[in-house]
Amino acid sequence: MLAVIGGAIAARRAQALAVLLLAVLASAAAAAAPSYVAAAGRALASNELSTADPDELRLRLVDPTEYPGMPGDPTGSVFGAQVERLAPAGFVVVLGAHSGGVATGPTGRVTANLTFRTGVCERVVVAGACPRSTSKGQLPEVLVSTNTATHLGVAAGSEFTFGAVPVRVSGVYRPLDATDPFWLGGEYLRPPAPGLASTSAVGSAEDAIFTAESSPLADDQTILYRSTADLFVTEQLLSTRSAQDLRAIVAAVTRDGSREGFGAGTALPRLLDRVTLERGQLAAGVTLGAGLLVLLCWLVLFVAVSSAADERRPEQGLLLLRGVQRRRLWALAIGEHAVPVLVAIPLGCLGGLAAAKLLAAHTLPARADVTLDVTAIGYAAVGAAGALAAVLLAQARTMSAPVVDLLRRVPARMRGWRATVGDIVALSVAVAAVVQLRSGGSPSGLALLAPVFGALAAGVLLARVAMIAGAVVGATLLARGRTTVGLALVQVARQPRFRPLIALLTVVVAMLAFTAATSEVASAAYTDRATVEVGAPRVVGVDALSHRHLLESVRAADPEGRFAMATVVKEVATGAGTAVLAVDSDRLAAVAATHSSYGVALADIARKIRPEPPGAPVLLRGPLLTVALSASYDEEAFGGNRVRLFISVASRTGTRRITAHKDIKPDRREYHVQVPECAQECRLVNIEVVAPVTPGSLQVRFEELRTDGAARVTGAELADLRRWRLSDPMDSALTATSGRDALVFDVAEGRRSRSTAISVIDSPLPLPGWLTRSKGTPLQREHPYEGIDGSPTRASVEGLADRLPRLGGSGMIVDLEYADRLAVAGQTGVKEVWLAPTAPADILDRLRAQGLVIQYDRTIAGARQGFDRQGAALAVRFNLFAALAGVLIGAAGLMAAAAAEQRNRVAMLVALRRQGLSARAVRGGYGWPVAVATVSAGLATLVIWLLTRSGQRLFSDGRSPVPLPDWPDVDRLLLFAAPTVALFAVTAAVLGRFVAASVRRRTGR
Repeated sequence: MLAVIGGAIAARRAQALAVLLLAVLASAAAAAAPSYVAAAGRALASNELSTADPDELRLRLVDPTEYPGMPGDPTGSVFGAQVERLAPAGFVVVLGAHSGGVATGPTGRVTANLTFRTGVCERVVVAGACPRSTSKGQLPEVLVSTNTATHLGVAAGSEFTFGAVPVRVSGVYRPLDATDPFWLGGEYLRPPAPGLASTSAVGSAEDAIFTAESSPLADDQTILYRSTADLFVTEQLLSTRSAQDLRAIVAAVTRDGSREGFGAGTALPRLLDRVTLERGQLAAGVTLGAGLLVLLCWLVLFVAVSSAADERRPEQGLLLLRGVQRRRLWALAIGEHAVPVLVAIPLGCLGGLAAAKLLAAHTLPARADVTLDVTAIGYAAVGAAGALAAVLLAQARTMSAPVVDLLRRVPARMRGWRATVGDIVALSVAVAAVVQLRSGGSPSGLALLAPVFGALAAGVLLARVAMIAGAVVGATLLARGRTTVGLALVQVARQPRFRPLIALLTVVVAMLAFTAATSEVASAAYTDRATVEVGAPRVVGVDALSHRHLLESVRAADPEGRFAMATVVKEVATGAGTAVLAVDSDRLAAVAATHSSYGVALADIARKIRPEPPGAPVLLRGPLLTVALSASYDEEAFGGNRVRLFISVASRTGTRRITAHKDIKPDRREYHVQVPECAQECRLVNIEVVAPVTPGSLQVRFEELRTDGAARVTGAELADLRRWRLSDPMDSALTATSGRDALVFDVAEGRRSRSTAISVIDSPLPLPGWLTRSKGTPLQREHPYEGIDGSPTRASVEGLADRLPRLGGSGMIVDLEYADRLAVAGQTGVKEVWLAPTAPADILDRLRAQGLVIQYDRTIAGARQGFDRQGAALAVRFNLFAALAGVLIGAAGLMAAAAAEQRNRVAMLVALRRQGLSARAVRGGYGWPVAVATVSAGLATLVIWLLTRSGQRLFSDGRSPVPLPDWPDVDRLLLFAAPTVALFAVTAAVLGRFVAASVRRRTGR
């Protein structure tokens, strides 16, 4: 039998070579998937590692015991020995010790930490030298930052005191890379305090002061320190260990450290959760592309081998007539194709490794080595085994056919249940996959391949319809004398081998169109989400003294309002309230990024939320405010119940509530309030009279407010009731006196309540806001929310939007200046500066010069690139690559089917040509499967898109403030589909010309 198998392979070496090549492709596709997933997983971990917060990269252990002396290396201590025992293999351990205190130099003093930290000298540039351990009697040596040295007025060789301990500066350091996790964000390089102009982008005067190994002190008790250990996870660990193992390690170290009495804290599990999620999405997405390639290889093998088997039907019929048993024919078929399939496994592994390396080099966000492991070899073996199964299935019909059917030149059509069982199986699997995909949750099992199975089912069913329709239409055309088209259709309809070919081409074109559509939708979704979530082309997070400081600083940096806008974002937990975006309205349309999903123009929003102010603000200037007032109440009836006066003012440093130097008494007096923040200028927010209990009536007449001896608010201005409002009009009232101008505040007898504020009307109340429709409040109604000062308030809904910049589908936008004027409490919210593309290159320096501290810098383009580096995006690119490779496999299948039937087809056309068939009719045939497959693919793409688009996972966190586009851009689809159809059409035309040339050679015409 082995000799017969060898002879069969030698005799049909072209078919054996085709089986070998297609099996290699199937094995390579199967092997490339796990190799690429492993490499991409490492790249994803590296990308997450580079963008993670420092606290997400380490586990910290802290010794609660304080030790006397200079902070030094705890390696040889009990704590160091215990950390060495607890630290898991692979983690980088950084030991340290620190003591807090005040450093005093010739020109200043600063609160800072005296710190020992291993490895600091390798990460800094030093002017001077790193500190050394000193002996008793010598001054301990320290290393100070450039910022600290400037503030203290010291340099290398200078001296200053830390607490009561004199120290010597051995050197001044500057960090090589301030973003290195070693510095733990702002823990060792402290950001400067806002308010003072600063040109330094890194650190402040409060940077850590580093020491050498423990230096003995004359009195060790003057300094007390604690030891710490930071255990950093490495890229190697994330690449080689599973996230589950790392979580278990972190939990074990935390538990054991707590048993030893150490404090332990980490945010590392957050990083591990993101890596796990992205790796899972990547593996799920790559399964679709790899499954498509493997399935296409199996289909091509099925088409090619079934076509070749049909050509050998008479040969097998004669063998059966001569007494050869069918089991021997099966053994020959298995042996003939098992040899190239077995050879394909190692070749497929190598090919898959090469393909994965090529793809990884062009798609991964970080460099990652692609290796071949046992998993890839196993997948390659599965791909090859499937190829063998496809080969045997292709021959099953021929092997089981009766001898009389085998001797027919045209195979008999399958009838009965055998003719439909394949369609039923394909349709059932597709339905199950789609149902599982649309059931919700993360796709798994059949759901991962739902688009492929859907395309296959549509291709099989539409190919059957096309065969039936082709037979009917072809016969009709022949009856009418249209021999060219009619003969081609009849030939296609009569040959069963064309049905799997049509299904194959349908799957190829449909999956290319589907993956191209997914890629187009993903690209648009990434851009949409980045635009809405970031809010402006560039967003700079800042720290400011107050909202007013933020507004004034941005306006000073951009006086004309062309490229910068002050913004405060107050986010809330889902369902916990209303997120608020407070903006400098006049600049909103010029700076913020527009998007169609908002459903409204930004200029319309700005106009509505910034109406004309109801009154001018009351500005004060001077460090001492004098309030002239007269009060009327029965002091005896009030007993010990006090009546106090409070003034709230707002300046660059924020809003402050200050009490007068004495209680209000029942006569005319002047009350003084110290307001140092008003030395330059401040704004009066409100006046409060605090009388929690009023046993009798209470009346307070405000006659004048003065600063620096000059009246800032006269009696006439106070008597203008249009300038004042009561915060609580229940049981209290505001009136104006006639004659001697004054503002009269009356409180009813027996009132028990909170304090009542008399506020300046310099902004509308309720504050106008533009709300998202998801909140459910109609127009011109009031909507409750928490203001940017943290106090509950209400807004008047002036408009409704589908979405808003930065907030997405839920929130409200208000004017920042008006919101700040209404603020009476603290300063909440994230302060940002939104920048347009026209912002100058030195904008950050301009903001620093105004006293703002830069905290982060984000752009829409950067956020868009971040989405492109996630696992879901990598899976989309892999699938597009697989679909493009599938086009070549489809063209190979078309050529394999034509080559298998060329001899019989040429013989038939030669006979017809000699009987008078026109030369034009000889060329027809191969173009019709391409045409039918193109139409079928269009329908199949539409069907699988409608059924599976809701189950697409394009973001790692599974959410987007903007709905995914329902349909892709048709022009982009045509960029992929049109060349594919053109390739198949050209292939069909070339094959037709080969047939025509063969017919001409044999007929001579």
